[in-house]
Amino acid sequence: MMNRFSFSLALLLTPFIQAKEKALLVTTSELAPAWEDFIAWKKTRNIDVTLVTVEKIAAHEGKESTPEKIRQEVQTHLKSGTKWLILGGDSSPDGTKFVPDQDTVHSTMWGENADIPADIFYLSPTNWDADGDGIIGEFDDDRAAITYPDGSVGLGRIPVRTAEDVKAYTEKVKAYETSPKKSDFSNSFLYTCTVAGAYPKVRNSWDDYISKSLPEGKAERFFADESPWDKDAPGDYEITAENWVKIFNDHRYGKLHLHGHGLIHGWVMEDDRSFFSEKHLNQLKNENHYPIITTVSCFTGHFDAAEDPCITEAMLRLPKAGAVAIVAPCREGKPHFTDPRRDFPLMMKEGKLDGTTETMTLFWQEGITHSLTTGEALMKTKSLLAERAKESPNFHMCLCELHLLGDPTLPIHR
Repeated sequence: MMNRFSFSLALLLTPFIQAKEKALLVTTSELAPAWEDFIAWKKTRNIDVTLVTVEKIAAHEGKESTPEKIRQEVQTHLKSGTKWLILGGDSSPDGTKFVPDQDTVHSTMWGENADIPADIFYLSPTNWDADGDGIIGEFDDDRAAITYPDGSVGLGRIPVRTAEDVKAYTEKVKAYETSPKKSDFSNSFLYTCTVAGAYPKVRNSWDDYISKSLPEGKAERFFADESPWDKDAPGDYEITAENWVKIFNDHRYGKLHLHGHGLIHGWVMEDDRSFFSEKHLNQLKNENHYPIITTVSCFTGHFDAAEDPCITEAMLRLPKAGAVAIVAPCREGKPHFTDPRRDFPLMMKEGKLDGTTETMTLFWQEGITHSLTTGEALMKTKSLLAERAKESPNFHMCLCELHLLGDPTLPIHR
């Protein structure tokens, strides 16, 4: 029986005992055993993770597609208070392997796109097929059924394929969620830009927005025309793949933004003379110092491609090096505007933020200001852009094609 002292002590401690938060992990039967260590680790971080396999979900009664059944499963868990959705696996182009994505159709100023994966579909209480034709996410025909994140649930995809991938990534998560060896690591930010025409908006992103959220933080610009390491003339320290490797190996920056061209297998460096690709990953020596990255570079987040891995997947799967979370476009990193004729000149002259750059900026601003996790920050950002997405097919496409690849429960800033 509890004595009076024990009872009083329990009452005193009760406000400090934090209730565990809940996450849902959707993965494959093959990978399920490999996630046990990840789940155990998250429990030490006060997060209870429930694992459900794609195979079990697909076996549910009904003729709906597997993505639709996943959406319905997720909705059931959200109603019971689940705070994060972790898609624990890669996806194939046809959506038949691993953890399938839901392809969506878009018709915008950039043309027709019929296969853009939209993981935010899984957070929607509706199925995005208002006209019942089986074509998902059409801006005009399905608008009545399309909903966007409200910011209350964090979402991210960890695009692994093997048990070895899961193990390597789990170890990186553990290292990230303990204190880095260098105290300034998580408080230092590097803004990289290889495209001169983007300088105004990239400077604006930091100067007018993120710097106000991280006033004690240190930001440095690694642009083609200026860097902290220039010697004889501005820009003589070039943005090459070799120098990009050095950025990681110096263990200096816990937050990185890369604005420039890209391809599925890497980032295009300065003046297209250098290309950071998978071959450079073996040169990375940043164990225990894994940054979070945002990038607008085209196709660098193409997790559902026939060719595997894309460069962001390779960075995440790399054991004891690389990155721990990346926000990237799954297709072209396009500058989206509701009124392109008016806003494109303003972007070039005054640094007006386009939808893609604004998403990256708000991701950092919201995450740092409100102490959010990666998944929460990106979904909060999409909720802030939702009204424009309801009115503009360009912004609708923007919210669909930008993904968090990595653990959505990771804190952005500690």
